[in-house]
Amino acid sequence: MMEERYLRAVRDALVRHQQWLLRDPAGRGRRANLSFYDLGGLGLSRINLTGAKLTGASLAKARLVGTMLSKADLYGANLAGADLTGAQLQHADLRGARVDGARLQSANLQGADLRRGLVLEAGEFRAAGNADGATTFVGCSLSGAILTDCRMAQCDFSGSDLSGADLTGSDLSGAILIGADLTGATMRKATLDGVLMCGARLGDELRIALERQGVDVDGTGMTTTAARMSDLIAGHQIWVDKLGKGGERVELQRIDLRGYNFANQLLCGAVMRFCGLRGADFSGAKLMMADLSYSDLRDADFTSADLSGCNLEGANLAGAKLWRAKLRKVDLSGDGSRLWPTSFARARLNGADLRDASLAGVLLHGTDLTAIKTSFSTLKGADLSAARGWQPCGATA
Repeated sequence: MMEERYLRAVRDALVRHQQWLLRDPAGRGRRANLSFYDLGGLGLSRINLTGAKLTGASLAKARLVGTMLSKADLYGANLAGADLTGAQLQHADLRGARVDGARLQSANLQGADLRRGLVLEAGEFRAAGNADGATTFVGCSLSGAILTDCRMAQCDFSGSDLSGADLTGSDLSGAILIGADLTGATMRKATLDGVLMCGARLGDELRIALERQGVDVDGTGMTTTAARMSDLIAGHQIWVDKLGKGGERVELQRIDLRGYNFANQLLCGAVMRFCGLRGADFSGAKLMMADLSYSDLRDADFTSADLSGCNLEGANLAGAKLWRAKLRKVDLSGDGSRLWPTSFARARLNGADLRDASLAGVLLHGTDLTAIKTSFSTLKGADLSAARGWQPCGATA
């Protein structure tokens, strides 16, 4: 709970800002400077913050529905989990900002600057955004958003919903769109040099247009470590056997491993986030507590694999084989007081084979279950209240 004095200072700054916007003749107005303030969780919906200085500020989980933030300075700010539905962010400076998991449906970011931007620490002041200067919109809801003429080189939109968004004329050089939903999106005259779109959901028209421009939507820009993967796995198995006191954990990001054979390998706790793993063979593999979030796992084979406690958030598992896969919770405490579930949150399982696998206890928030293949036990006890696309199809075991 914020101190009353702190809240009063914020309120006074907002009042003076409104007077500044009105060009108050009495001279009481002043542009709001809330740089490095902690405004997390505050209700700031529909307030006019045009031109406000919010450098390095924390607005995590703040309510900013319809808020006017045009030309606002949000350099290095933290907007993770904030509700910016319908917000006006035209020409805002969002360099180095962390906007992961935020809601930006129908928001207007025309001309906004989303490039990298690092805020150096100065005494007690430390930016709340990304310490490495990256600008991230990972897992955001941006459906119907206006992103025209934006500068978003190297910006990370992994796993974001950009369906129906307008990116006309924007610079997406080196941008990361792994696992993003771009159905119905417009990308006319966009600069796409080095864009990374592995596992992105594309409409046929957009896919054809991008391929005509020479964009490899399945692997552009990814590096490959396939030649030394066996050595990495051997080191990881030692790491597992010695409980982290020997060997080395597999920790990979944005690696092209399409079609690689991981069958029957010990990969507990491995990290392969944002990777290209289309058609990879994980049959019989032990992947307990592994992190495969936001990876392209289309047509991957997980037959009889152990995915207990595995993080598959935002992954594209369309057409994947999960027959007889284990999706149980992991008992972290040993006494049942702390159970870690398998997560398919916001993952795409379109047409996946889940026969003889159980989704009971699995996190399915925002999961697309369209046309999945099921047996009698697959959905028994599963919480489908927040899932999408599932309809009984009479599949047999």
